[in-house]
Amino acid sequence: MSDVRADVDRDLYVIATAGGYSCLGFKNAQAHAQQIADALGQPHLAFAQGDFGTVAGYKKYRQATAAWRHSHLHAQTYFDPDTDAQVKAVLEQCRHLRGKVRLILGNTDTGVTWLDEHAVVGIIGRSTGSMKVPLLIEDGDTGGGAILCTCILAIIDWVSGDFLYRHPAFQTPDLKLKQCQFESYRWEVTHHGKTVARFQDLGKAAAYVAFMCGETIEPRIFMS
Repeated sequence: MSDVRADVDRDLYVIATAGGYSCLGFKNAQAHAQQIADALGQPHLAFAQGDFGTVAGYKKYRQATAAWRHSHLHAQTYFDPDTDAQVKAVLEQCRHLRGKVRLILGNTDTGVTWLDEHAVVGIIGRSTGSMKVPLLIEDGDTGGGAILCTCILAIIDWVSGDFLYRHPAFQTPDLKLKQCQFESYRWEVTHHGKTVARFQDLGKAAAYVAFMCGETIEPRIFMS
């Protein structure tokens, strides 16, 4: 495949497109091919010995995704490999019920959150096309970005504040709020000793801390 090359130094495929280039990690390609091979009961779609890190491996990945597209499973939601079974079930339930949720993303090995404040509150939707992946659709939008399903630490019902899913390793962030000496920003929030946000108003700073700790506070309160 002349439009694809294997960059062994960075462990990814570099794919030439009409508008430039895109990339796909070797491990990611292998995991998707294996997941599809298992789901369809077609072991020949999985990477064979020697495929990893080669253009032949990328070709195998493309064959696997094409097989999914033409299979009876293509109408199902397609999740990232290694997505927790409970995460799948909760996301699908939320998608059908169209209820507003809050996602907390982070490192599932350590349970430490990324303290995301954008694109984490909305309803669960799904993309079109052959690989129908879960989307987070914010208020007022008709589409959204793909959810990093393997990085979900918690899913919270926006109305009740209840945890619909909580990863066993999830840690409520240890945030500290204190005054600072900047003229325009009088309050700062620290996490593990590092400043993560500054605010002019104490109320907004407190709202930020509450939101990051899992409370259903509208982000616009501390973003404005």
